Amino acid sequence: MHVTLLGNFDELYFARALKGIQKHLSVPKLIHLYVLDEKNKCRTLIARLPTSERASFKQVCQVDKISFSYHHDQQQMIVLTITKSNDYLLHDVRALQGLLLHELLHLDHMRKGTYQSIQHSYRKVLALYTKLLTHLHQKRLLPTLERIGHNAVFLLKDLYTNSMLLERGYGPYLLRYYEREFSMKKICPRPVFYDKLKKAVQKDPKLLEIVFAFEFSLLSVVLPFKKYKERHAKELLHYIESCYNINTQEIMRKCRPFIQFYLDHYHKPNRDFQEKYLHLIFTKVIELLT
Repeated sequence: MHVTLLGNFDELYFARALKGIQKHLSVPKLIHLYVLDEKNKCRTLIARLPTSERASFKQVCQVDKISFSYHHDQQQMIVLTITKSNDYLLHDVRALQGLLLHELLHLDHMRKGTYQSIQHSYRKVLALYTKLLTHLHQKRLLPTLERIGHNAVFLLKDLYTNSMLLERGYGPYLLRYYEREFSMKKICPRPVFYDKLKKAVQKDPKLLEIVFAFEFSLLSVVLPFKKYKERHAKELLHYIESCYNINTQEIMRKCRPFIQFYLDHYHKPNRDFQEKYLHLIFTKVIELLT
């Protein structure tokens, strides 16, 4: 792996972190890790890419995330942005390794075509529910359905990645990263709950996007631990509750169909699982919107 540090970072610290990973995982040499000290420096990476790849990379670069993986033709990148809000990554090597392992597995899925398969399943299932909403004369709800669908795709990608990491024994690294990420939050975004959600989202469908985005982000973290490392799942729920000041059991109850299907039927990434999971999500969305 090639490493480029765009900021005042300790090169030896990152070398040690990567060496620790490489003791357990074979890391392809073609991967390039960029570490930035501010999000705007992502623009400097665009200039280093072939013209044909710049538009797609720019789109990914604009997403407000600590890290992301990028794979296009011969380009394989991990981009990590470290600022004051997440500078624990400069001192907690296990948390850093957990995040890097997460991104490396994302790249592995990209190389194998797993995410192309998810996109194919998404387009296939979305087309069916687009027809349904059109038939119900509810075409105005299509943008909401699509945005929730995009979040469902992110959920599947993270479920696949985190599940594989736990299966391979990297749970302690991943757990450390999520513990630090939740515990370092000074102000946590509050979830949106409504006693009468159906009535609320029919007045303003965008509320449902907020609710699902929040719940999917939690499920993508908690479910793999619940399936493979029950003890660690309880620890993680404790950190989430302390951060968000919420009762996670209430979220688990609301999301029970999504939780149970994953726990009962997920074994490895496959088209049948992801299509049924998307059907489950879209069915719930339609139920609440119409």
